[in-house]
Formats: sequence, structure tokens, C-alpha cells
Amino acid sequence: MQEILIKLLELQNIDKELAILENKSKDMPRRIEGMQLVNDNKKTELNEHQHNITELKKKYKLLEVDLKETEEKIGQYSTQLYAAKTNDQYKAFLKEIENIKKEKAKIEDKLIEVMETIENTERELKHLQSESVEIENETKDKITMLKNEEVNIHKAIKERIKVREEICNILGKDSLAIYERIRKNKGGIAVVVVEGERCGGCLNPLPPQKVLEIKKNDRIYFCEYCGRIAISPITRNSNQ
Repeated sequence: MQEILIKLLELQNIDKELAILENKSKDMPRRIEGMQLVNDNKKTELNEHQHNITELKKKYKLLEVDLKETEEKIGQYSTQLYAAKTNDQYKAFLKEIENIKKEKAKIEDKLIEVMETIENTERELKHLQSESVEIENETKDKITMLKNEEVNIHKAIKERIKVREEICNILGKDSLAIYERIRKNKGGIAVVVVEGERCGGCLNPLPPQKVLEIKKNDRIYFCEYCGRIAISPITRNSNQ
């Protein structure tokens, strides 16, 4: 019977390891997706800067067209100014020239502002391009590592499943059925070790007589409170 108890504890340990490995396996796509998302976000930021530069350059060209038009208007009014026949016409042309020059000054200020923005954005773009290449390379390396880890996890799962099957064959149907039923109802933990006089699962104190019986290792005993299979530390130590 002690061999059965040892195997039950081994099975419990294998199932704990399997649960951890399976959770890691399930979490792997999320981790890989998270890595890829960081890379994609950086590329999106890079594309936005490139788009902004394109739009700013378009704006700059339109301002250049506006500037040229104002210069042409100034030239036209200057010609008309000297052709004015009356003092009122002269003053009117002079006022128009003054207004257009103010408009020209505003356009020139905007041109300087847009050019400075373009230069700053281009500097940021170069930095982002360098950063993007670095992040992309890091992402590739990390994803490769995660995929290798995923392969190793699957391999470990297969190995433990094989060991589990061997243990199940030794336990037999009755002991295995008891174990599986309790494991299902108790959050995956069916076997606990009695520490002192307390159940290792629910931590409730067990009667001294019950503790002595459990130490005999002559059959399967259960905690009177949580219903889990209770094994003595002697059995656990025998398993080490």
C-alpha cells in the first residue's frame, strides 16, 4: 500500500507540473502577440511621422505658392501706383501694397514655422527609424526565444504525460478513480501531506488517533474536513 501512496503523491506532483506547463503554453501566444504589438506600435509611430512630414512639405509648397502670389500682387500694385492719376488712387494703391506686405510677412513667418517643424520631425524620424530597427531585431530575437521555449514546454508536457500514464497503470482503476474524483472537486489538489497534526490542504487539526493511522501507510486515508487523501511525511520522504 505504501507504494500506492507514494505513486499518488508522485501523480499529484506530476499534475502540478503539468498545470504549470499547460498554463505557460496557453499564455505563450499572448506573450508573443505582446512582443509583436510593441514592434507594430513603433512602426505605426514611424509611419505617422513619415505621413506628417509629407503633409508638412505639401503645406510648405502651398505657402510658397501663396508667397509668390503676394509678391506678384505687390509688383502689380507697384506698377499701378506709379500710374495713378489722382492722389486718392495713389493712396489706395499704397494701402493695398501695405496690406499685401503684411500678408506676405505672415506667410513668411508660417514658412519659417513649417520648415522648423519639418526639420524637427525629420530629426525625430531618424531617431525613430534607428529605434524601430533596434526594436524589430530585439522582437525577432525574443519571439524566437519564446518559440523555442514553447517547443521545450510541449516536449516537457509530453514527457510528463508519459510518466503520468506509467503511474496511472501502477495505481490501477480504483485508486486512480478516487484520486481523479477528489482532484476534480478540490481545485486540482487531491493529495496532501499531514504536517504535525494538521491537514496540509485545509490546515484543520486532525485527531491524534487519525494522525497515527495515517502514519501506518497501510491504506488510503482522507482528511475528515476537506476529503483529500492524507499522506504522512514518512511517505513523502520515502518518495524523495
